[in-house]
Amino acid sequence: MDPGPRHRRVNVPSPSGIFDRDVEWAELTRFAADSREGATLGVVSGRRRQGKTLLLYELARATGGFYFGATEATATESLRRLGAALGQFSGAPGPVDLPDWGSAVDALLALGRDRPVTVVIDEFPYLVRAARDLPSIIQHALTPGRPERTGSRTRLLLCGSALSFMGGLLAGPAPLRGRAGLELPVQPLDHRAAAAFWGIDDPGLAAEVFSIVGGTPAYRREYVQDDAPTGPDDFDDWVVRAVLNPARPLFREARYLLAEDPDLRTPRSTTRSWRRWRRGTRPGAASPVTSAGRRRTCISR
Repeated sequence: MDPGPRHRRVNVPSPSGIFDRDVEWAELTRFAADSREGATLGVVSGRRRQGKTLLLYELARATGGFYFGATEATATESLRRLGAALGQFSGAPGPVDLPDWGSAVDALLALGRDRPVTVVIDEFPYLVRAARDLPSIIQHALTPGRPERTGSRTRLLLCGSALSFMGGLLAGPAPLRGRAGLELPVQPLDHRAAAAFWGIDDPGLAAEVFSIVGGTPAYRREYVQDDAPTGPDDFDDWVVRAVLNPARPLFREARYLLAEDPDLRTPRSTTRSWRRWRRGTRPGAASPVTSAGRRRTCISR
């Protein structure tokens, strides 16, 4: 019995430059190759440097789709760039005229009139920063029964690294709530995949390296230029030259992660509990020191 196009396995080989993203690649190719009528929406999210852009760029290339990387720009400049990219993709003699975002979304849906077409909008939060009504415009375009949707097989993928924004895109009363057929987080590599990625066979050394850099692929490629410890005896030297070296980007990475993602910061309740513990008190317990003494203690510390 034919399981239907939505359930058929799609065999699109994973590009050689992508490491250990078989599950993500399978979900993306299944979404992109869905041959049913009607435009569909997918959302891809994850912290920076996890390989999202590479995955989506290679997906668009493998399926003959359209990829657009947004930048921090005004709405007018973004529309101009998108129109130029659409003109080049469609073989038009010049840029496609996009007077507003409604026209832009309709033009993206029009790409899938004849076949399923992957359409990737990377760094989507940059566009919304300049056009706050863009999610609502997409919601309207994907309204069931609307000709622009029913006559299209565009597979629209929105991607972003701003976790708080991307997490709210499909939540609660957000305009796109209930519109997405794919919600794919791209997580860091787990400890086994990270050990293989770093080329480390020794379990103890792999655990030590993972405790510092976790499973973010870019830390090896870009941040330390493939400088991996050669063995357990090289670990301490590697930490000094690759992690604690102020000239390496990894040295300041923790500070940047905390600045860009509020979810990584210590919750206020946890901070208050930690401060009480340092003072030797518990919530609801009598304080062993006077208020004046507590102030002097805090000042001396």
